[in-house]
Amino acid sequence: MRWRLAWATVRAHRTSSLASAAVMAAGTALLTAFASLLETGLATGRDSGFLIMLPAILGGWTVAIVAFGVVSTVSLTIQHREQELALLRSIAASPRQIRQNVVVETLITAVPAAVAGLLPGFGLGAVVLGRLMGSGLVGPETHLATGWLCVVTGTGASLLAALAGALISSRRAASIPPVRALAAAAPAEPGRALSRGRVAAGVALLAVGLGLSAGTLFMDDGPLLSSTAGPAGVAVAVGLALLSPAAVRPVRRLSDARLGATARLAARNVHARARQSGSVASPLILLVGIAGGTLYMQTTEDSVPHAAGDVSPQLASVNYLVVAMIIAFSAIVVVNTLIAATRRRRREFGLLRLSAATRGQVLAMVAVEAAMTAAPAVVLGTAAAAATSVPYSLVKTGSPLPSGPAWMYAAIVAGALLLVMVAVMPTAAAALRTRPVDALTAAA
Repeated sequence: MRWRLAWATVRAHRTSSLASAAVMAAGTALLTAFASLLETGLATGRDSGFLIMLPAILGGWTVAIVAFGVVSTVSLTIQHREQELALLRSIAASPRQIRQNVVVETLITAVPAAVAGLLPGFGLGAVVLGRLMGSGLVGPETHLATGWLCVVTGTGASLLAALAGALISSRRAASIPPVRALAAAAPAEPGRALSRGRVAAGVALLAVGLGLSAGTLFMDDGPLLSSTAGPAGVAVAVGLALLSPAAVRPVRRLSDARLGATARLAARNVHARARQSGSVASPLILLVGIAGGTLYMQTTEDSVPHAAGDVSPQLASVNYLVVAMIIAFSAIVVVNTLIAATRRRRREFGLLRLSAATRGQVLAMVAVEAAMTAAPAVVLGTAAAAATSVPYSLVKTGSPLPSGPAWMYAAIVAGALLLVMVAVMPTAAAALRTRPVDALTAAA
């Protein structure tokens, strides 16, 4: 019975299930690529220094990025179903049954997605290995190993992250008393956007990230410098992402400003939906933080003179490739999150249309909301990038300002904002094609 209900639920929410599956498949591919390089280094014994060092340094914080991306996506998908889960509570489903059903639904989506990500992961691993060979860092006779280690690492990490997201997100609806279930299924009040557990986790990760950032200042200039600078930015980015609902709440002040009715309504929506807005801002914080931190860390490395025998210049092309892979995964999470969050607002859009709002006015409101959510996310992402690039630059050059062109930061911010608009506006426009009356009764 439980499996039949889970299958029916996945089919009913196939669009959101596919979105979650895409993120899990991309995350599995990224982790499998690093794991295959590590397994190659362990298996060959030749030229294993770079094949072990590269995934050891970059793979560790890539696991954190992928885990956060998968947890965020799965959590948002389940968060959008709180009313449905609350309804099950009202007809005598126990909290344990709710959690079990959500776990089964997640596994139905996650297992095929993780398996689908293996083959692209092997391909990415081969591309990185080829780049190492082309740079002369690995012998041309080296062959990529694709054994049990990379399979277990790639699929295992993604599945564990998906299950963690399912358990965390189903806990709220599952713990609601049956008589209060339907009322509590409404969006959280602004003051309750952050739970104690989320605050504790966010503060702890911020402390870890700032500690790693400070520790970088006391390290010697060498290839291991990025082993603390890189994770510092990731930990700060994830910590700020967890606390992001608090960052969007001050937007409420704009609701009383003389900015026009559309902007005032958008500000009130962002404030009232602080929890949901924080979920949208989280992957954007990660994208800006990772992109800015890692790219400026590499441009700073490229700007300093290197002694004879230093392999850092040869590693530059490999590092840029790896950074591009991580940024691409973060971009997938951003787009999927924004599309899922916007599609869920069809009923709200229908109500606005019945209240005499035009399609143009609704689209304008959505665009302003997206900008109001993206602005604090970019600021927080920049802070996370500084946790990586500033201490790295101080050790490398003695200056807190990382070396690199200013246009690169502008391109990161512009790219992030473009992603937001490309994901949100067409989705909102498609939702508005539904007749207002039909939108109010449409399945979410």
